[in-house]
Amino acid sequence: MNRLIGSLYRLCFVGFALILFVGCPETSKLVQVTGKITVDGKPANGASVLFFPEGSGGEVAAGSADANGQFTLVSNMEPGIAPGKYKVTVTWPDPAKRPSTEDIAMGRAKDAPDILKGKFVNKDRSTLSVEITATTKELPPLELISK
Repeated sequence: MNRLIGSLYRLCFVGFALILFVGCPETSKLVQVTGKITVDGKPANGASVLFFPEGSGGEVAAGSADANGQFTLVSNMEPGIAPGKYKVTVTWPDPAKRPSTEDIAMGRAKDAPDILKGKFVNKDRSTLSVEITATTKELPPLELISK
């Protein structure tokens, strides 16, 4: 009986270890990358960027621009992005038309219109692409034109 219990404990331990180490993505390969978005020469405060890996597989990375247009990329809730080639999309909700906290809480919120009019929202039509290497720290600025 003790042998059976000991075997079950070992089996559970091995199973847990496999789930933990094999089933989880390897975040140590992520590169800490920052960038900047400008639209018509001005920082795009509140713009959202998505980096879609070219080809199959890979994690989508995301960032949100601050008041200076600066963003930091995050993949699967971990800081950084895996090296590779990416198509980039950008949306910039109009800050003047963002829903109020009350509207959000009451379920009346509507998305603010994209200042860029959807020009960079489709990854298949986006003209923005980047390559991330293991040594990439900062991306060249994404200098967009709204018209």
